[in-house]
Amino acid sequence: MSLKGVMVIILGITLSYMGYLYLDYRQTGGFPLSSDGYYGYSFPADNGLKKVEDCELANTEYPREASVSKEWMEGCKKYFEIH
Repeated sequence: MSLKGVMVIILGITLSYMGYLYLDYRQTGGFPLSSDGYYGYSFPADNGLKKVEDCELANTEYPREASVSKEWMEGCKKYFEIH
């Protein structure tokens, strides 16, 4: 195999890996799974929210429940930055 063939294979592998990382980032927002930030990031998609102001629904919809964490709120807002 020539040097050109090896470079094409390496480029293909690199682009595939970068594509995977990009899709993973869009799905998780860069937050570890099962973290407060991840749950905040997935909240708008799971509940059909259309704007960042709706993130406050988690606090105002159920006033008897404890307020969401700062990390959760950052995850919710980050969803609208990415999408």
